Amino acid sequence: MTRGLRRQVLIVREWDRWTRQRGIPRYGLTARETLKFYTELDASKSSLLEFNPRGRDKWRIVHGWLLVAGRVDEYI
Repeated sequence: MTRGLRRQVLIVREWDRWTRQRGIPRYGLTARETLKFYTELDASKSSLLEFNPRGRDKWRIVHGWLLVAGRVDEYI
């Protein structure tokens, strides 16, 4: 597994943990929730966000990973 794919899997696992802890339903989630999730990771200086976004917004990358994984329903 490449580092990028591994990071994506870890982000999705952390998302699942994060939503469970908050009692957030697993359906109908949108960019609003992914932004809250990303903001908390960023504020805690999570190593999960230590990747090179190659000029793109990291939050959009994380949101895209969650979208592809079927965890959110909304495109940006």
